Amino acid sequence: MKALEGIRVLDLTHAHAGPICTMFLAALGAEVIKIEPPWGEMTRMFPPLVKGVSPYFAFINRCKLGVTLNLKHPKGVELFKRLVKLSDVVVENFRPGTMERLGIGWETLRELNPRIILASISGFGQTGPWRDRRSFDLIAQASSGYMWLVGDSVDPEGPPHLAPEAIADTIPGLSLLIGILAALLYRERTGRGQWIDVAQMDSMIAVSQSFSFWHLARTTMDKAVRSWGIYDAFKARDGYVAIAVQTGRMEDAMRELMGVEEVTWPWPNGSLREPWRRLSRPSSR
Repeated sequence: MKALEGIRVLDLTHAHAGPICTMFLAALGAEVIKIEPPWGEMTRMFPPLVKGVSPYFAFINRCKLGVTLNLKHPKGVELFKRLVKLSDVVVENFRPGTMERLGIGWETLRELNPRIILASISGFGQTGPWRDRRSFDLIAQASSGYMWLVGDSVDPEGPPHLAPEAIADTIPGLSLLIGILAALLYRERTGRGQWIDVAQMDSMIAVSQSFSFWHLARTTMDKAVRSWGIYDAFKARDGYVAIAVQTGRMEDAMRELMGVEEVTWPWPNGSLREPWRRLSRPSSR
């Protein structure tokens, strides 16, 4: 038996941040019903297409059921409301205010089903001065400063860089997943549902806490990482090898394995790690 068997999820999401959340809910055993408009969800045509099918769409919507509903038509809204009464979770990533305009906002949903959980994901949250702004992975990476973080790791003097793999969609999607699991536990204890509000920018700032550390230390990512120890990928004869040596014990073990008495740091600021090496190596006394 999977953890979420018996839980029914109505999936109104599109693109990546929402669908990846519901993909994991389905993997955990929930019955996920993906609700699409008559014209289909936008990622159905994400290239490249294989025999007319988008591999991306198939991947991120696997293990889900599907139904077509036109939520701009009164009959479609009525059918959706009937489903809400029989479900546990509604997941959506429309722009804030859209659910209310469709007549299926939070107040309506919890009146239909006091145990329902509404999980919303947007660029900048349901409240605040930026709530109406559109967002994509690129926008969330830029507005949160994450592109600076990636760019600084490549070249401290260079431009911002876009991180691969739609990270500003995936991390917020996982944040929403955590919120849903917590809300299910809360409902088990209280009998009441909740409205979960996850913003892409908030999620990216949450995983970029190193910014504040480096700012307080008046340093950069490049210098900070180098102060941790030997923590990088190094070129070898047959490719690259990743080596993570962060304590004195690890350094001693590496020197013994390599048959050398001392490690020559490949960068000039090796002295930054000296206090850490002294603290992390057992005293001989």
